[in-house]
Amino acid sequence: MTPTLLVLASVGLGLAAGALGTAVVFGTRSLGRKRAASMRPELPPAAIELLHALDRFAVILDASLSPVYANPAARDDSRITGEQLNDAEFLKRARQVMSTGATDVIDPAEGDTIRLQIVRLQRRFLVVFADDLGEEQRVNAMRRDFIANVSHELKTPIAAISLLSEAVLEAADEPEIVRSFAKKLHKESRRLGDLSRDIIQLSEAQTSLQPEDRESVALRAVVRTEVEAHQEFAAQQGITIVLDEDPTLPENLTTLGRPSSLGTVIANLLTNAIRHSPEGASVGIGIDVEDNNCRITVKDQGEGIAAEHLPRIFERFYRVDNARSRDGGGTGLGLSIARHTMRAHGGDITVWSQQGVGSSFTLTFPLIEDELSEKERRRKKRSARKKRGEDPRTKKEVTS
Repeated sequence: MTPTLLVLASVGLGLAAGALGTAVVFGTRSLGRKRAASMRPELPPAAIELLHALDRFAVILDASLSPVYANPAARDDSRITGEQLNDAEFLKRARQVMSTGATDVIDPAEGDTIRLQIVRLQRRFLVVFADDLGEEQRVNAMRRDFIANVSHELKTPIAAISLLSEAVLEAADEPEIVRSFAKKLHKESRRLGDLSRDIIQLSEAQTSLQPEDRESVALRAVVRTEVEAHQEFAAQQGITIVLDEDPTLPENLTTLGRPSSLGTVIANLLTNAIRHSPEGASVGIGIDVEDNNCRITVKDQGEGIAAEHLPRIFERFYRVDNARSRDGGGTGLGLSIARHTMRAHGGDITVWSQQGVGSSFTLTFPLIEDELSEKERRRKKRSARKKRGEDPRTKKEVTS
């Protein structure tokens, strides 16, 4: 064989060997990928899409209980850590779910608020859901406290009415005693009615105010109405109500909300101010505007509130002086109703007080533009026409 042929043969053998080696390498890699795929199958696409759109914490574990997927809610949440997923009790129960397919729920331990739910997915995966029960526990505690407080507050007037009614029956032949007991019965029944009314108002105040429930409210008109309504009560207590309106302010100070609810807030503040002011004193109510907010301030010349009580006076049934509040007819819900109502209307209520000087409560209302008020009035007129079966458009709109 000539040297040229030997060289060509060598080159050909080298190329063949290289091709064979390349084929072996690629074949081995392909077999490796197939083997790996068979050992760890792909996650179900539908499950991934569902968990990805879920706002709830969710993590997928494979057959070895190693995390292979975390949805966005889990990635942004630091409540569940690797330590919790490696907890011996969790791993034991996770293996049981993997084996049996029965969903398991792990309630939070004492001092913890995280509840875990373990669900098997297609025999090879587990989905771990996590929920923080802290807010739920707080709401449940508030509900229990509220029910306990209401039960306690109702028990006193109900028991008094029951005893007084028995006393009236026993003293039926003694008119003077009957009249005395009847006055007390009237007082306790009125107290019971006030408590029932305030509980209903508090429930309404804690309900979210929907856009369709809002209407234009003329704040000056609401204040004047409540001042007029409280004049007789103030006169009975020897109190003078002084309304201070700045004549330079616009007459039409308008906010959006529920007129009856806002009137209740001002009424509660006026009632408290009158009750806690000494005879011969005056209660002031002023109106001013700052940064597109209307501020209504109610001031009294009462005994004031100690600093340690100020952080809690807006709590339900909280009374600085239980005995005095009960004698005055207060239910302990007025300021709580005021706070919830103001916040539902996008405003707020603040307090300043000094013992021996008096207290000052300020309501802050967001104002709306006159144009918006005009639109609101037109909308109501159209709605009224529609209810009457008339054309909801104005005459100008119809003729054009």
